[in-house]
Order: sequence, then structure tokens, then C-alpha cells
Amino acid sequence: MTRQALVASTALAACLFSVSIAKAQETAPQAASNNDSGDIIVTATRRETSLQSTPIAVSAFSQETLDRQQVKDVTDLARFVPSLQFNQQGDQSAVLLTLRGIGNDSAYTEVADPEVAIYIDGIYSPRSQGASVLMYDMERVEVLRGPQGTLFGRNATVGALSLISAKPKLGVFDGNVELTAGNYDRFGVRGAINIPVTDTLAFRVAFVSDRHDGYADFQPAPNIPGINKSAFVTTGKKYYAADQQSGRVSMLWKPSDRFSWDLSAEGFLDNGAPVIGLLQAPRPGTKRWSTLSDTAPDTDRYSVAVRSAMNYDITDGIQLSYIAGWSRIGGSTRTDADAGALPPTGQVDADGNDLPLGAFNENRTLSSRYDFQSHEVQLKSTGDNAIDWILGAYYSHEKNKIRFDIDQRNGYRDGTFSWAGSFIQANRQIDSRAVFGQAVWHATDWLRLTGGLRYTKDKKEDIGGRNVTFSGAGCTPAQSAPGGICQGGIFGAFPDATAAELVTLLPGFGISNNDVKGKWDKLTYLARVDADVAPGTLAYASLSTGFKSGNIQDNAGLTDPETLTNYEVGLKTRFLDRRVTLNLAAYYSDFKGYQVNQAVTFRDAAGNVVRSQIVTQNAEGAKAYGLEAELNANLTDNDRLQFSGTIQKTKLEDLESVDGRLYDGGKASSVAQLKGNELAHAPRFSATVSYEHDFELASGATITPRFTTHYETKSWLSYFNGDSNPFVSANLPADNMPNRGTNGTDWDRQKAYFRSDASIRFSPADGKYSVEAFVQNIENNKIRTGAGAFGAPRYEPVFLSNLQPPRTWGVRARANF
Repeated sequence: MTRQALVASTALAACLFSVSIAKAQETAPQAASNNDSGDIIVTATRRETSLQSTPIAVSAFSQETLDRQQVKDVTDLARFVPSLQFNQQGDQSAVLLTLRGIGNDSAYTEVADPEVAIYIDGIYSPRSQGASVLMYDMERVEVLRGPQGTLFGRNATVGALSLISAKPKLGVFDGNVELTAGNYDRFGVRGAINIPVTDTLAFRVAFVSDRHDGYADFQPAPNIPGINKSAFVTTGKKYYAADQQSGRVSMLWKPSDRFSWDLSAEGFLDNGAPVIGLLQAPRPGTKRWSTLSDTAPDTDRYSVAVRSAMNYDITDGIQLSYIAGWSRIGGSTRTDADAGALPPTGQVDADGNDLPLGAFNENRTLSSRYDFQSHEVQLKSTGDNAIDWILGAYYSHEKNKIRFDIDQRNGYRDGTFSWAGSFIQANRQIDSRAVFGQAVWHATDWLRLTGGLRYTKDKKEDIGGRNVTFSGAGCTPAQSAPGGICQGGIFGAFPDATAAELVTLLPGFGISNNDVKGKWDKLTYLARVDADVAPGTLAYASLSTGFKSGNIQDNAGLTDPETLTNYEVGLKTRFLDRRVTLNLAAYYSDFKGYQVNQAVTFRDAAGNVVRSQIVTQNAEGAKAYGLEAELNANLTDNDRLQFSGTIQKTKLEDLESVDGRLYDGGKASSVAQLKGNELAHAPRFSATVSYEHDFELASGATITPRFTTHYETKSWLSYFNGDSNPFVSANLPADNMPNRGTNGTDWDRQKAYFRSDASIRFSPADGKYSVEAFVQNIENNKIRTGAGAFGAPRYEPVFLSNLQPPRTWGVRARANF
């Protein structure tokens, strides 16, 4: 079955099943769902509460707010949430989140788990690719800061991003459609339609399509004698291009006042291009937004998901819920991992190898499939009670498979062979089980005490994982010479072969296994007190813990789990006749066994690659503390101001590690002590301010200009903080590292910057349509989200960075019906 057919059949099956239910139903009265107070309703405590009465640091956004702020995906959201940052990963098309200075830049495949959990309609999404990063037809988006381990569970160590899609409405036929066009040939369309079928059944269909050309131009092929110009990519799809489509069909069935069923099916396709590291210091005559590429970009990814939530009121005060989901994410990618950092010279060394050695590097995900299912049962109190309680049980199962190939050559794509490897994870499984409970005691009409417990037991297992890597074993000198049969590389050869078959088909390759399993368990808890200290003012204090299970590695090794203890106080208040809302939170987070991940390469005495892998280590710990603020002010009936900001400080505890971007993982002289370093993506201060004003016309129409600016101080792009760390051992002569520790720090740090956006919107008096013009990143700043290096340790490193989008502009038209 093709991916397109899988997406379509999933949605069709949900529709047909739902319609068959409709034919058999009796009618029932529609339940009211409006909040007459105008307060924002959130479900951060797994029950509906107003934002201002919820004693958690949580940011909430409606779809209307997301539209005004030009938020189309999770990367845009980061500017408006205190302490939220992101990084982009190229060859797996992933977005990696950091919250309160804690994140994991390697949590994009089966090799690692995130620190910030993503939930869609209450169901955990283990991978950050696919529709989970898009935000279309949302009821709201909630960002919960701080450990959410009691109620949300897996990998919500420092917080959770909860996407709640818009649900069907009974008895209402309406919809909307929106068109967007802009520079880089951007064109997008999105919309939704709500279809009532009976008094008890309704459907909602939502869709989105968004594409634009790539931001990074191709540089011309080198004009050097002996170099095949046709090996270089100069036309076609560019890196940083987008071409994504997604659709969702949702059903609401409410046959009685006591039972409701929300069911949705969603599909996603991505045929854009990966992001790529660009030279931090462009070569003379080239632009920053350009790349010398001899690997054409390719992304062919898909995801499908089915999500279900059934709620049954056993009595007037007790509700039983069953929440279940299934998802599959898969596809392939191809990216230029060397980014043209070392152009070919047309020269060869004494052995006939093209120079520079190892200058070509292609990463290719030949195939991948991540299957996930989860089941959760909740029993909770409803209505007004002296004690609000919830009990639950949870189970999830994840099965991952991937084939990831690396090809390295000397000089360029058509140069001589350097090294290659194929990493085949045939069956990596993760099982998670948990039981939990939480209770809120309303001690008085103004004081509440909360306690919660969760017991989690995780099991991870790699069955049949194999590394097929070049070793040269069995090759004769003639076969190992340039052009010999042992010098062909892989380049996606034999895509259907098992690891055992592949090693027999590729001369000079060997095989190693990753078979390993591990089990971990932990009891986490929450203790909290909150009080209405004045009219319209809530204060709270909490002590909570988080847990992330250990990890299995590509070398059949195990990593210990990490734990977190978080201390937090907060204040939520409204004043000036409820025109101003101010929310404050101060926190101190203490990690033990903090997990860090990176790619490390091991070389032989001649500098040739022996193996490469993602390595996970446990630091002794890490600490993070800070103050967060959010303010929303209706200054007048026509003037609105929003502010969000963070002051924070992070520190890594004892960790001895090798910076795989610069040094050989197998040399004792490479190991540095990182104690005291700051964590990545954690600026000391960051803030966003937005202001908009409605100009009312005589016709009743409005013109609304809006301006947003984001500022943050300098921040590190990795936990290594550049190349200024003290080394653990002396610079051994045998290790041949004459330039150890001389690369400075600026390349691994994003300097302080402003980034501003502006828009102007026209809306008629009846609000049936709107037209808007917008510009983003007005300053056209080149904002780095990560830092890499290529060429080291054999050559002086060339520093690379992924970038946020350049200045973009466009127009948007929206109609409601």
C-alpha cells in the first residue's frame, strides 16, 4: 500500500465508520459548551479549568491568536512562550524543543527521547516529525512549563506542548478558508468545514497545504581541471524548501448527555527539502544563504494517525474516559552533510586519493517507520466537590525501524572512496506502563492542596539492530586501490537487503550488533498549594519531580535514566477592571543523571573513519532556575499589548566528554571536562512584545496594524560552549593533536539579536472575511539554531549552522461562512 493510499484509507475508514453509527442513532439534546465568563479554558490538569485559576505555568493560544501572531507551526510559537526555544535537524526533518534551558538536540529518531513531550488531543506523540509540528484548525495550543510527570507521563520532564484540535459542533454548519501567497513563491491554503449530520452526530474536515522555494541558493560548480561539474547540484529543489500537506477528519458522537465520543483521523505528507548547515563565514564571492552541494536534497515523509477519546458519566459526579491513539511516521530523506565546506582542489595525495580527504559526506535515510500506540483509562470526579480526584492507568508501545546510510568520499561525490556505513535498526521497541492518581482538596473556599503520584515502568529493547560498516577486511591492495571493488560505497544500494545480506553484497564491510535491552522504573510525585490571596489573584507553590527512562545505544550499550526535582512559585492576577492579566512564575530545577547526546566519530591512526554513532552520556546533573512573565493588556477598547519574557540561568554538573564536532572519539587527549558550562538554547534573557490597534472606519470595518519584536541575549548552541573547556589529560604526543583547544567559542554561540514582525489587517463590519499583509524577520537577521563543524580533526574545522528563515513577506485572505 502506498503512503498516499494509507493516508486516504485511514481518513475514509473513520468517515464510513462514523456515518454507519449515525444511521442507527436516536437524537439527543445538544449540550452547551460555551464559557460565558470569557476566560480561556485549558485542560492542563486533565480537566477543564480557566487559565487564571490553574496553578501551573501554562501559556494558551486560540487559533485566532495563532493567526494574528503568524504562527503556522511550532517553530513560530517559540517566540511567544517564555523559556521555549527550538532547533532544527536536517536529515530527519525534525524540530527539537528546549524549555527552561533543558532539551535534547538528538531526539529525532529511535536513538533518543525528548525532554519536552508533544501531545495531540491528549495523546502522546513520540517523534517531532509529521503533522505534530503543524498547527491548523486548532481549538487551542497549551504549553505547560515544568515537570508534568504525574498526569502526562512519558518524557514530559520539563514540560509539555499540548495541541487540541478544533472539535465538531452539533447543529452548526460553518467553515472557513484561507489563502496565503508570498516571496520565495510561497503559496498556502488551509480551511475547515463543520458538518452536522444529526442532532447527535457531527463531522469536521480540516486541511492545510503550504509550500515555498528553498532559501539556500546553489553555488556554481567549481571550475577546476579534473573535476566533473555535473556531479554538483545547481538547479532543482533547493535546501530549506517546504512542501507539506495535511488533512484531518473529526467526528463527534453524543447519543446522550452521559456519553460522548471524539474520533479523528489525520494524514500528512512532506515533499520539501531538509535544512542544511550553511557556512558561518561564507567564502569570498558567495552568499550566506548558499551552498556548494553535490547531493541533491530530498524529503519524502508521511504520517498517519487515529485518535479517540470516549467519555461516559457513570454518575452525576464520576466520569470514565478511555483515550487511545495509533500513529505511523515514515519515509526517506537525503541531505548533503558536508555542506560544501571543503571544496575539491583537483589534486591527489601520494596514494591517489582526491583532496581534501573525506570532503564528501552524504546522509541518507533509506527507509524509516515509527509505529506507536497508546491506551489510557481515567476515572475522575466531576462537578463541585470538596475533593477533586483522578485515577488512571496508561500503556504505550512503540516499534521503530530504520535504515540510515552514510557515504564519505575524498574530494567530492565523484572522488575516491573514504568510508561508508549502513545502520539498520530492524526492530527497536519501547513499552511504557504507568498508574497514577491526583487529588485536590478544597480546604477552604480560598485554599487548595494538591497531591499526586505516578509509577512508571519502561522497557526498551533492540532486536536485530546491526551496523554494517567498512573495515577493508578481506580486500586485496588492488581491490582497495582507487576504483577497486572495495571502494564503491553504499549510496542506497540493495534497499531491501537485511544487514546479513548487505554485508555479503558489499566487499570489505563488516557487521556488529546492537542487541540490548533495559528496564527502568520510577515513582514521581507532585505536592502543591494554591490560594486566592485577593480578588482576581491566585498564588501557588509546588514541588514536583520528573523522570526520563534510560536509553539504549547503537553500540549495544545502556544509559542511566535522568530525574528532575522542580521547585516553583507563581502568581496569576487580573487588575484594572480585568483589562490586564499578569502571570509570573519562578522555578529552580535540579537534574540528576542529565542525559546528553551527540554524534561521535572514531578514527584510526591515519585519520580514517572507523565508525560513527550517536553517543548518550549521563552528566552528574544540571541546574536551571529563572523567572517567567506573561502580560496581556487591553489598554483601551482598540489597543492591545502582549508581553512574555524570561530571565534564566543554567549550569551543567560534572561531565567528561568528547566534542564529536572537533575531535576523535577514540583519543584520550580529546576528553574535556564540561562542569560549569551553560546548557544549549538558554539565553539569560529573552522577551517578546506585541502591540496592535484597531482603526474603526465609518462603515464599521476595521484596519488593524500589528507589530511584534523578539529580543534575546547571546546563547550557546551546544553544551560544549565552544572549544574552551579544560581537557582531562595532557596532550599526548601519540594522539597528534597540535591545535587542541584553539578554536574559540564564537562559532558555538548565537549573538544577541532582535527579530521583528509586522502586519496590517482589514476586516469588514460583518467579519465575514479579512485581508492581511505581513512581513517576518524584518531585520533579515541570520539567526542560528545550531552549530556544527566539518573537516576536523584532519583539517582546520569549517563551522556551519542551521538558520531560521530569512525575511519573508506575503498576503493572506480569509473567508468565513
